[in-house]
Amino acid sequence: MSSPSVSRPPSRPTSNTAGRTVLWIAILLTLALLTFITIFTANHNPYVNDVARNKISKYKFIEECKTQFDQFATSVGKSQNAVFTTEYDPKSLVEGAVSNPDPKAAGWVLSSTVAVSRQGLGSQSIPFACQSDANGKVSLVQQSAPQQ
Repeated sequence: MSSPSVSRPPSRPTSNTAGRTVLWIAILLTLALLTFITIFTANHNPYVNDVARNKISKYKFIEECKTQFDQFATSVGKSQNAVFTTEYDPKSLVEGAVSNPDPKAAGWVLSSTVAVSRQGLGSQSIPFACQSDANGKVSLVQQSAPQQ
């Protein structure tokens, strides 16, 4: 009589501790890099600068300026029986908004341009400016057209 063949269970590969170590190091380095990038970008965010000094964030200030100018364009359009549309250049708005140059005064100052168009007519680039006061209240300011 022959003995029944004994089958062996398939052998499992040995654990690869070196591979796991490399994997964990790669994960930790990735997390460290992402943390660094997050901290760096948060500190250099062009929309939120010196809120404590200026009483309003740069983003809120820019949005309020756009709202105020849009209301102004709407009121001028109503007086002329026309509808004006406005188009802002985001880069120009961010670069044009700066902290009040007077170190004793809080607030933001914005000087930029807006493309205003009327249906059936072309668009025209118009300068506009606004500022915020020490309480964070935003208002449009008169700005003369550039001399040519």
